[in-house]
Order: sequence, then structure tokens, then C-alpha cells
Amino acid sequence: MTYWRSVFLVIIGACSYGVLSLFLKHGFQIGYTPYELSGSQLIFGGLIMIVMASLFSRERFRFKYLLVLAPVSLMMASTSFFYHQSVSRVSASLAIVLLFQFTWIGVLLESIVDRKWPTIEKWVSLIMLGVGTVLASGLGETGLQNVSLSGLIYGLLSGATFASVIFFSGRILPQMNPYLRSAITISMAGVMLSIVYPPSFLINGQLTSGLLPLALCVAVFGSVIPIFCLAVGVPRIGNGLATILSAIELPTVVLLSSFVLHENVTLTQWGGVLMILAAIGVPQIKWRHLFAPSQPLQKRSM
Repeated sequence: MTYWRSVFLVIIGACSYGVLSLFLKHGFQIGYTPYELSGSQLIFGGLIMIVMASLFSRERFRFKYLLVLAPVSLMMASTSFFYHQSVSRVSASLAIVLLFQFTWIGVLLESIVDRKWPTIEKWVSLIMLGVGTVLASGLGETGLQNVSLSGLIYGLLSGATFASVIFFSGRILPQMNPYLRSAITISMAGVMLSIVYPPSFLINGQLTSGLLPLALCVAVFGSVIPIFCLAVGVPRIGNGLATILSAIELPTVVLLSSFVLHENVTLTQWGGVLMILAAIGVPQIKWRHLFAPSQPLQKRSM
């Protein structure tokens, strides 16, 4: 797996998580609860990945994996639950802004563990992401009037736990087969969430009355694609860069809102999208080569 393919996979995973918000919004509008949607996301996501792992993984399952990968699953279950709770209490744009706090939390977490201060490129990128996120979400125009406090808290918690998911994806068993790893982590996350909130929707007739198609979509875009892409890409590019690349989720939401839901997107929001995209590209630029392109040639001539 090359560096740029890993970058591409992380971006695909983040975009997929952005698509999830559309299905969540639709699910809440037709009457489903955060418990039903978050449970569906993890339970069906785990089942899908178990099938894929049985077909494509040559690595054998070992019981020790359950203990080693438990922190990843716990943070994954927490992210799903907190984010769904936040979306149900505050606007989708604000919930995404709160989730987006994973950008600086993830970089800070990596800096603390590695005892290494972030590079100037990452600082510039984080500042641009912060400004771009506020603009793209429309929060700068609407403000925080009449906002649910519990929704704010749940949103911030989803950002912290999602940063942990990205961090653990690059640190715990990075060489493990991604199919098997995703199957174990998503399935355990589903079990953990089911212990706290039993999945009654599996037996009360909700699946056959319309929940099943939505549950499968939420599982694919909220668990299968993003978790698999993170399992493959993060160990190869590092936690800090993966955290910044994952910020493409918000532009995905804005684009889908404009072209799929036909919602009005202001010029300010489009400006925020462009700033986020520019911020994602900042760490990829070889600044020394850009400002001193003739240096290698001078050394060769000498």
C-alpha cells in the first residue's frame, strides 16, 4: 500500500462518514431514535464485516484480539452514540462542528504521546480548519442561540472519542489484517452498545416496517467504509495527518446538502469549504522545495 493510496483511503473514509449525516437526518425525520440508528450502525456493520473477513482475510482470529482491540471498540461505540444524540438535539451543522473538534484533539493527543510539538504546517492547517469549519457550517451566521446544552456536551464528547478512534487505529495492532480488525472492532462496539441500550428494534417489528434499508445504509456509510479505510490508511500515514485529512467530512456534508437535498448554501459556506480543502492540502506541500527549488541543482553543480 503506497503513501498516496493510504491518503486516498482516509479521505474516502471521512467522506463516507459525511454521507452518514444525511441518513441520520432522514431517520430522525421519520421517527427513529438515536438508540435505534446507532445500534443499527454497529450491529449490521459488524455483521457485514464478519462476512467480508471470512471471505478476504487469511489471518486467523485469536481471542487475545478481543482484549487488545477493546479500547478501539469502546471509543467507536461511544462516538456513534454521542454523535447520534447530538444530531437529535442540535442542528446537523452544529453537531458536525462539535464533532470536528477531533481535529485539534487528535493532533494534541499525538503530540502528548510522542512528546513532539506539532509542525508549523499542522498548526497552520488546524487554524484554517477551525475558521473554515465555522464558515462552512453556517454557525457564524446563526450563532448559538437557543442551543441545547446536552447537545453541546454530546457533540464535544463525540469529537473526543472520534479522535481516540483515529489514534488507536494507528497505534494498536497496525499490521493486522484490516478486514479482520474491522470485523472485530465494529462487532465488539455493537455488543458494548447493546449492553447499555438493548437493541429491541431487532425483535419489535421495526426492521420489517422500514428500518432495515436505513439500517443497512447507516451501517455501510457509518461503520463499514470509514472503519475499514482507517484501519488500512492510518498506520501508514500517521495519526496527525489522518486527523487533518478526515476534516473533508464537512465539505462532503455541505456538497450533499446543496446537490442532493437542494438546501441553500451561502457564499460564506462555500468559502469555508474551500478553506477546509486548502487546509487539508497544507501538510502535503513540500514547502522547502517550493521556496527553494534550485537548491538541489546548485548542490549538483558544486
